[in-house]
Amino acid sequence: MKEFLASFKSSLPAWSVPLCGLTGAALFLAGTVCFVAYNWAALGTLYKFALPLLGLLVCAWGAYIKGLQSGTGKAFSFACGLFIGLFWVVYGQVYQSGAFVYEFCLAWALSLLPLALLAGNRWLWLLWAAVSNLYIISYYWVPMADASDGGRFFWCMFALNILCFAASEWTARRRGKGGWFSLFFLAAALWACLLHGIGLWNGAFWTAVCLILLLGVYAWRFKRGATQLAFCALALDILFAERIISTLRYGGDIVTVLAVLAVFVLSAGGVYVLSRQGGENE
Repeated sequence: MKEFLASFKSSLPAWSVPLCGLTGAALFLAGTVCFVAYNWAALGTLYKFALPLLGLLVCAWGAYIKGLQSGTGKAFSFACGLFIGLFWVVYGQVYQSGAFVYEFCLAWALSLLPLALLAGNRWLWLLWAAVSNLYIISYYWVPMADASDGGRFFWCMFALNILCFAASEWTARRRGKGGWFSLFFLAAALWACLLHGIGLWNGAFWTAVCLILLLGVYAWRFKRGATQLAFCALALDILFAERIISTLRYGGDIVTVLAVLAVFVLSAGGVYVLSRQGGENE
């Protein structure tokens, strides 16, 4: 059996083993959260607070025993971050302080920050960035009807994800590895640009276009791979396609369809040419 498992493991890609471990840990944590939620009404205040704190202590002990840089230790430290969020959910429900989602997200993000700094786990940093984005969205989503608040929402969200993107890129370049992990933050920054510029034909639209172009130039200039270029090209395609569909009136629908198709085909060809010139293989 050991020989069979060894031969089977050697034939798998290197990324599949940690992915299976993370998936198993995520399913276990999801089952724990669902168990608590199902039995919530039957639990007293003491047990409600004890369960997430107990999970936090157990996961912290596991991360310490296994080492923060091992795969198991990273799973344990990531679980610590989830149990911190579960604790704040319990706190908000017991003391009725969870009426506003942004208060919960702010408390969770502030609690995650020292844990991410201590553990040095990039998945924890991704969780922190996601929670911080949720805070910005929940805090500014309702006032977005006002143009000034909408602009503030965009710049806060864009700045946060660009800082995370820059940190991820710097780490990847220093270690000589691919920057695939930074694509999470790049996608969030581009999404903020789309929210800011789509449906408009003013300074907000051109600001979003210029920022996306800058990110595309960075990906091309520093040879960060065809994937980053494609992300930026797709964001530009969506902006210009929406503008073509909403404003082009010449020649009927067939001209509009052909114009949108030309935008996507030309951008795909441009990404291919630029990535081949840079010798990219991503």
